[in-house]
Amino acid sequence: MPSDPFVILGVERGASQSEILEAYKQKRAYYQQHVFDEGDAGADAARMLEVLDNAYQDAMSQTHEAAKVSGDPDSELSRYQDVKAAVSARDFEKAQSLLDDMYYRGGEWHYYQAIIFYEKNWLTESKKQLELAVDLEPENEKYKRALENMKKKIDGTGAFKQNAQQQQTQQNGQYYNTDDGYATQRSYQQQAQPTAADGCCTACQCAICADCCCECMGGDLIRCC
Repeated sequence: MPSDPFVILGVERGASQSEILEAYKQKRAYYQQHVFDEGDAGADAARMLEVLDNAYQDAMSQTHEAAKVSGDPDSELSRYQDVKAAVSARDFEKAQSLLDDMYYRGGEWHYYQAIIFYEKNWLTESKKQLELAVDLEPENEKYKRALENMKKKIDGTGAFKQNAQQQQTQQNGQYYNTDDGYATQRSYQQQAQPTAADGCCTACQCAICADCCCECMGGDLIRCC
């Protein structure tokens, strides 16, 4: 049995923490299935789970230490500040370049990558990055809160698109949805004209949607909700 944690996990020594985590999860899932096998097979699987756990901790620790040795201890914080400044200036190309140049890619790295993806409106990719950040640092409340807000944002976006499609169908004079779930044909002459209340509802929907965008990254547009 090799003693090198990177060999045990099947990753290169220069692998990022997210790559180490993914390799660890895949191998652990495999042996977890065989823990209750009879005889030596189950015993070997249980032993391998312990070996993998130790290898994962060692590999993550070595990766972190290597990142510290590779540069100024304060450089990591300053680089994240540069990333944040670039995002604020909406210079996403510069922000991405700064992240790409970082050797150590822990929870904070994936958090900032999520912000860049979010600002580009790549919501699914942003969510995946937040999930990686939470996996790497499960006790970090900032990451968990951002992930929960992102899930709400994605769910809300889906509902908003569906509602917009239904409204568009109504405007085209084809169908409208009834309470019993069926679609009924409707003529142009039967369509109700837009009212001031309709415009108010649309404005409210837009405001709520914008508020979700702000809250996902720590802001708040509508203070009461």
